[in-house]
Amino acid sequence: MLTQVQIDKFHRNGFLNGGRVLSDEELGELSDTLDEILTKGPDGFVPGEAQPVSFRDLAGVSVSEHPVWQIVNIWEAAPAWERLIYHPAVVRGISQLTGHADLQVWHDQIQYKPARYGGSTHWHQDAPLWPIIKPMTPVSAWIPLDDATEDNGCMWMVPGSHKWGNQIAFLRTQGNLSLLENFKDLQGFTPPADAEIREVEARPCPVMRGEVSFHHSLTWHGSPFNQSHRPRRAIAIHYMTGAARFDQSGEHLMKQFVALPDDAPMAAAGRHFPVVCRDGEPVGVPARLRA
Repeated sequence: MLTQVQIDKFHRNGFLNGGRVLSDEELGELSDTLDEILTKGPDGFVPGEAQPVSFRDLAGVSVSEHPVWQIVNIWEAAPAWERLIYHPAVVRGISQLTGHADLQVWHDQIQYKPARYGGSTHWHQDAPLWPIIKPMTPVSAWIPLDDATEDNGCMWMVPGSHKWGNQIAFLRTQGNLSLLENFKDLQGFTPPADAEIREVEARPCPVMRGEVSFHHSLTWHGSPFNQSHRPRRAIAIHYMTGAARFDQSGEHLMKQFVALPDDAPMAAAGRHFPVVCRDGEPVGVPARLRA
């Protein structure tokens, strides 16, 4: 359970380290399973085999010089990762920070930055990239399998930026910021005059393996190159609240799995969007995954 002090801190800053949630045993199983999938690669799955929705280098080419490997819905490819989306400490934290009693998974995504040459994830906000759901899904959980520190490309956040509105157009002008030495140098933006925080201060947010970091879907965040000798493997789990509805006008990778009329509740979207919290209580890991 998060304390009221932690909840208040999240609402002020737009992000929060919620502390350690995974045991060494859980981390070992998740790491081994992820490494098997990374070794298999995007083209290593056979027809009919359980596999993620997407497996690609975010640079948009088959293999770039500085890859950031993204795997969307790894939970659909491996039971260890499916168990994680139901983790009670994570789910309860999301419920507390959103103020919603009903939650379901929007999607997850692995981001893997290889040691020495892993690429950057440019400054962005999440919600503008998810135009098929409304209102915006408010809070995500980010859990690293390796200590995520400044030298291997931890996430950076801008406190208070979640209260500045949709600023994705501005953030796309900051694509030249990709190295640890310059990642904080955001230039050319003035926060709204009535904002609680009116200073653009990019801040590194180290997270140790097995800890959970929560962030609002409008919080400015990104991560620089990994030029260290250590990999940076992490998962972001994005959740929807019971208020989420389908916006047919938008486009997104997950739209292919939504067979709903416009403005229908996403609670009816089906098996690719599992319910994880109902009436304020985590539903727990399904029995078929506990065997």
